Amino acid sequence: MQKNKILFLTFSFFILFLSSCVSPKKQIQSQEILNLKDRLYWAECDRNSTIEDVESRRFHKFSTDGIGNIQKVIKPGQEYIWLMMVFPVPENLRHKSLALLITYLHFADKVWVNGSYVGGYGQFPPNERSVLWGTHFYSIPASVLNSVGRNVIFIKVYCKGVSGISDTILLGEHDKIASINTFLSFFQSTIYLFAEGGMLFTTILFLLIFLWRKKERAYLSFSCLCIASMLFTLPFFSPNLPLLSSNQISFLFFIKSTMCEGLYLIVFSLATLTIQFIKGSETKIYRIVRLSILGFCSLITFCAPDYGFLELICPLMLSLSGLQLFLGFLFVVKKKQSKEERKNFRILISVLIPLSVSIIIDFIIKGFFQKIDIPYITLFGWQLSILCFLILLSTRYNRAVSQNEYLNINLRKEIDRQTLELSNKNSELEQQIFRAQTDLEMASLVQKKFFPYPPQKLRGWDISVSYSPLDKVSGDMYDFYVKDNTLNGFSLFDVSGHGIAASLVTMLAKNIIFQSFMRNMQKNETVSRTLYEINDEIIEAKGGIENYLTGLMFRFKPFNEKDVCKVEMANAGHPNPFLYSAEDGICDEIKSGSNVDHHGAIGLDFITVSFPQISFKMAENDILLFYTDGLTESRNTSNEMFGKERVKNIIRSSYAKDSQGIMEDIISAFNDFTKGVKRDDDITIVILKRENSYNFVEELMEI
Repeated sequence: MQKNKILFLTFSFFILFLSSCVSPKKQIQSQEILNLKDRLYWAECDRNSTIEDVESRRFHKFSTDGIGNIQKVIKPGQEYIWLMMVFPVPENLRHKSLALLITYLHFADKVWVNGSYVGGYGQFPPNERSVLWGTHFYSIPASVLNSVGRNVIFIKVYCKGVSGISDTILLGEHDKIASINTFLSFFQSTIYLFAEGGMLFTTILFLLIFLWRKKERAYLSFSCLCIASMLFTLPFFSPNLPLLSSNQISFLFFIKSTMCEGLYLIVFSLATLTIQFIKGSETKIYRIVRLSILGFCSLITFCAPDYGFLELICPLMLSLSGLQLFLGFLFVVKKKQSKEERKNFRILISVLIPLSVSIIIDFIIKGFFQKIDIPYITLFGWQLSILCFLILLSTRYNRAVSQNEYLNINLRKEIDRQTLELSNKNSELEQQIFRAQTDLEMASLVQKKFFPYPPQKLRGWDISVSYSPLDKVSGDMYDFYVKDNTLNGFSLFDVSGHGIAASLVTMLAKNIIFQSFMRNMQKNETVSRTLYEINDEIIEAKGGIENYLTGLMFRFKPFNEKDVCKVEMANAGHPNPFLYSAEDGICDEIKSGSNVDHHGAIGLDFITVSFPQISFKMAENDILLFYTDGLTESRNTSNEMFGKERVKNIIRSSYAKDSQGIMEDIISAFNDFTKGVKRDDDITIVILKRENSYNFVEELMEI
């Protein structure tokens, strides 16, 4: 039904348009108006020829009709020609002002009547330009006419491209010719202004629709199609454009930017719209080929040196544009279409019927009958196809809006029912969340109790700990191994992952780590050996749990007579700790040498590991800092990591403070650095600063 309506509108439009085109002919035939087409003569001339030497030239009868009839009589390379018409003034027109109307004359001209200049259209080189399809109307005052005898009209024509003159050359009373000119100008030029305004409105409308429904890219392609059509239509009413008539841009650039580029964009947008209209998805190779054709045509066109070269490459550009359109339709035809897509394709073909019919009509009128003063019906056919597209896309849009309204009305009750049900579920969920939060708070308290704070007084050590889980519970764990106020060892481990799963692994691993350390310390085994045992036991204990651990383990030997403590360390894939030497003021990472094999983490089955032992000494005021990677890998708003260097710099600048003062400086700098960024990992920091172990003994004696 919709297709039949479109076809009916198409047929009605063409009947109305063709009838309007015939009416001026009836008006011409009904008036006492001379048609000078049979009195037209021509003569060769060059650029420097003037009205003073024109009568000395040899004129020939101009008997060539059709498109490019002037081009057919001049020699190759010749750019100028004189046209002459001789007429007597009819008795009923004597002593009256007359007017001359030439419905089409290309490229530019200047007109004299009896040696008096009466006007011209377009411009001669060097700033050549043409009015293209505009009519040529010249007022002839009665004072320059010979009431009795012969009158001579000379027209100097600048020939460029397909130059020609129509067979409608009218001479008559000024007001009557002006009336005919007004009518013909409307259909040959002014009418396109209305089409331009309509397309501008349509462009804005469908751009707004696209911005609202961005998934419907056909609306955007249709807007681009309208913009391209506006560009292409501009030359058809170019005499009405102040920008062109005031020489602000060159005529050649104007034609390239409007008629040429407009045509390429019309074809590209139409092919894209064809694919999107049936809701097809264009392949990458199709898109590349079509964009390459568009780019090649545009590049060649804008590189054209003159108007003649544009006409020379016109067949090639038209062929490539045809290929562009063919590729779009080929994609649609080759695509396996659903029933709805086939229906959309048939509608699309129907929409293009006005364009197809108008092209055939123009081919008959311009090609067979060689009528150059009749407007291009293809332009009107294209405008009608644009109108049909507008109707179709508007109908599709209205259908979508209607469906949304229908869904809104009929789903309102269902939404209310589901809202009530969801509210009840939310209440239940809130209760469950409350219970889960309560359990999580309890788990957090248990875990914190499970990881003891260091004793306040240990021989030779000043200790500070910062334990900051990301959630209520953490995957970080640490432990101090103390006996009789003597620090024998320390461990820090980080379980992969976060939250409850990681915290459960810490609970599982803590007892294994503690027992293994104490057992191996009694056997005087190395901490490296201890980590190997821990790895085996945790792999067996956790079974199929995927979490693994990285960690550090330290053993502290008794202080010697110089109050120096030997430290043994092994690292299982954990960030290296920092050691600050008070003697030389250097802060460095503690790590294995480059020639030592060191790899692996704890809890990964079937993976070989290597945890070599590292030994070093700590004297009074030396500082040892351990941390988990949440400290150094946290980022600021510029996506820059806090990093190791900042930590080392803080230790160097704050070394004179006690361990708690150094910790506060690190946490303050960290908070300032990460301000405005949400943390994504647990952070544990432990600082051990050496004190004089003899002072500890003296304090006990005082107590």
